[in-house]
Amino acid sequence: MKKLLCIILIFMMMLTSGCVEKKVKPTTSRKFLVYNVGELPSDLLMLNSDNVRQKDLLLALFEGLVREDKYGEIVPAMAESYEISADKIGYTFKLRKDLHYSDGRSIKAIDFVRFFHNILLEKDNIFAEQLYCIFGAKDFRMGKVTFDKVAIVAKDDLTLEIRLNSPNEYFKNILSNPVFTLRETSINKRNWKDSYYDIQYSGPFIIKGINKDGEISLLKNEKYWRAHEIVSSEMLFTSIKDEEKTLADFETTGSSDTSKIDVFVSPPISEGNTLSMEKKTITIPTNSMYYLTFNLNTSGSVKDNNFRNAISAIISKEFIIQTISKDLAVAAINYTTSSITNDNSGKLIFDVFGNKDKGTKYLKEYLKINNYEKEPELIIVYENKDLDNRIVREMAKNIKQNLDEVAKNIKGHFDEKDYLNVNVVCKGYEKDELNKVIKQGDYNILFSKIDEEYGDVFKFFSRWTSSSSYNVYGYKNLVYDKIIESALKEKDKKNKIKLYNEAQEILAKDLPCIPIFIANTVICKKENVKDVYSTKGGNLILDYAYKEDNTVAK
Repeated sequence: MKKLLCIILIFMMMLTSGCVEKKVKPTTSRKFLVYNVGELPSDLLMLNSDNVRQKDLLLALFEGLVREDKYGEIVPAMAESYEISADKIGYTFKLRKDLHYSDGRSIKAIDFVRFFHNILLEKDNIFAEQLYCIFGAKDFRMGKVTFDKVAIVAKDDLTLEIRLNSPNEYFKNILSNPVFTLRETSINKRNWKDSYYDIQYSGPFIIKGINKDGEISLLKNEKYWRAHEIVSSEMLFTSIKDEEKTLADFETTGSSDTSKIDVFVSPPISEGNTLSMEKKTITIPTNSMYYLTFNLNTSGSVKDNNFRNAISAIISKEFIIQTISKDLAVAAINYTTSSITNDNSGKLIFDVFGNKDKGTKYLKEYLKINNYEKEPELIIVYENKDLDNRIVREMAKNIKQNLDEVAKNIKGHFDEKDYLNVNVVCKGYEKDELNKVIKQGDYNILFSKIDEEYGDVFKFFSRWTSSSSYNVYGYKNLVYDKIIESALKEKDKKNKIKLYNEAQEILAKDLPCIPIFIANTVICKKENVKDVYSTKGGNLILDYAYKEDNTVAK
């Protein structure tokens, strides 16, 4: 009996002294990363949509000849190497020997020929124009020639040759566009949610399944040539459209629900500063620029150069950014996102803080010419998105307040009670409706975003020539047209930059538009999520991303 009591006492002492081994419990029930891509695409061609987030899915599932790496450099992808001819119009791509689709079928040069043939035939391909630099591509798309006249040729299984119309130093950047990743244009891509298991994937991941909530399960593509570099063996893409719901799922720490979010892009503007202070965001500059574009086809005040210059002078871009979110954007000092078009990279074309003295000068000239008549209404139109809406309304407030203040300083012409009293009206539209409004000309100023076309910082200037299909705003300057024509033909880079500098000076003087912000990609991620990168176009690179295995002792 005593012996039994001793055994019981010893056992109880072991329990109370903590000699029993502690259990190690993971902080979460899952180890895979969850990324909210937002609205799912209607198809996996995505040739008729410029939705940046949806193209994150393309980069995860498919790959092209080249790709943008995590450092922002264009590097060989399915092409092991490439050579450029002495005249800089011929590109020879040597494919890797170990290229396979996810079903094991070999990838050959003829697959790329077939791919470019098919996407050039796609009626709603809004990216086709980017390929017009290839000899014969434009004529083929317009039905003038057959595809054998297009300079995209498979010389053998591993050699693809592409010839351009003229030298284009941004051609590799164009090929890095996610829409030019290799995939078949079959019915499977159009009905992908029902036939994802039949799709032949060429990129880092394959689709394992899609559930009724629009969650996409991804698995590493073991047939992908670079599979050994892909860190995560699986991921989950969610499709929550609502920003507030996305943030709520991101901040939820429960361990039972596997669909809680680890990574998403563009948090609600109202929460941006808080998330930044909590170090939950990464901010990466993009190649996207926001502009105010004036409708010069109207007979209103914006047709007057002095009035446009007054608007440009009084807008405080930095104030607007700080008011909304400091991570939102970078104030623009010239017409492009790069300083390459400036002889001096620090050259300031546009003031970012606003200059009321300069604004007073321009407004005084405008009023003098127009007999001090007051502008009854200034209509600003934009795409009805949360970000654009917040920016436009803050900018409208900034314009009205500063215009009235500047007018107040022009003594003797205005009642101090109403000053200039410009009524700035903000009108947001859905994208298709906005295009109709622009076509009809029912506005004074357009607030919109323009993306540099994969590294081509000069493309913006071609938009403002008299013959450009983009230029529906009534701007015309024959001297400007001739400079752009010369710049496009110029082969010497220094001379080319000099010509574009001249073009920029003319544009800044005529002021058909004002550059406002360079947009940032704001990535929200959990602390234990590592190595998420972004391309300059704003697409996420998830090749190296993983969720750190956090464990705690209990």
